[in-house]
Amino acid sequence: MPALAPREGAARAGLAAALAALLLSTTPGLAADGKAFRDWQAECQPDAGCLAETGGPSTRLGLDRADGADGFYIRLDFSDPLPDPDRPLTLLVDGEKTVLAAHTGWVLTGAEGRSFVSADAPLRARLTEAMLKGSQLVLEYIDVTGEPRRQLFSLSGLSAALLWIEERMGIVGAERRAIVPDELAQARPEATSKKAKEASIEASGVPEAVRGLHIASSACEAPDTELMKDIPVQIAKVSETAIVYAIPCTVGAYNITYRLYLRETGEIGGARTLYFPEWSKAYGWSGTDLLFNVSLEGTHLSAFAKGRGLGDCGSSAEFTFLDYAYRLDRYIAEEDCNGRLPDAWPVIYEHKS
Repeated sequence: MPALAPREGAARAGLAAALAALLLSTTPGLAADGKAFRDWQAECQPDAGCLAETGGPSTRLGLDRADGADGFYIRLDFSDPLPDPDRPLTLLVDGEKTVLAAHTGWVLTGAEGRSFVSADAPLRARLTEAMLKGSQLVLEYIDVTGEPRRQLFSLSGLSAALLWIEERMGIVGAERRAIVPDELAQARPEATSKKAKEASIEASGVPEAVRGLHIASSACEAPDTELMKDIPVQIAKVSETAIVYAIPCTVGAYNITYRLYLRETGEIGGARTLYFPEWSKAYGWSGTDLLFNVSLEGTHLSAFAKGRGLGDCGSSAEFTFLDYAYRLDRYIAEEDCNGRLPDAWPVIYEHKS
């Protein structure tokens, strides 16, 4: 599995402020009382509550109890690329499988990858019992870039950590049950998770499937060279199950070429190179896997190849992504460098609705 990138930014909307109060780590300035129990760390803070937490490769698993709550919240804090919030999470505790359905079984709150188990009471009870008796939890999911992920968490020390918390909170003997934060029931998690998903796609960079295809199938300059290293990859989510990556290929005095790839994140999956039309007086229409000076904004794509620095010759094209490919909307070209700027160039093709 490819390594997960550290989170550089996050969608902050809706639930973020309310749910932040549920965790001790978001309440600075209060002295925490803590203790380690094998692979778990327990902490309490005055007038806030307590948490038990362990870390996976890039995700933290926690059980949190706020003051006055009648149970624990099961929390997962993810790093980019986040799990796709429109897909299920699969948890296996010593082989016993629990599937958390998207939006109902688990919810991505949008607060820096913070998620909570929100399934119905019987499922929460089965999961809690399995975790308290088990030795290892395996988490499997598809991330927002379409990559499969698998993380392992030790459960050794969880029961002792919870007992320590119960002693500190004066609730020893109370039923250990998982509850859902009230704020989740009062919000619209689909809207919040959509913003978080889009932010994570942007922050996650190029997925392994696309990076491997680029290296194997192109003759582009290496991205870490002096000329290329500061030119960013452009990324756009063009449909519910597709992302386009425009990766810089070569750089010149006034032109940067890009190779574009479509990453399918749905059930089919996979990545493929995108090809585009180009025109010349000598050869008419042909195809290319390179575009010049790309601008990628949502489903809209534009490219402008300069014949010289003044920009008075070359070609310009506009495209719209539809279903599974780009449609050519407009193509203009001027092969003679005669001082005419693009708004006066001949129209070679224009899509008619």
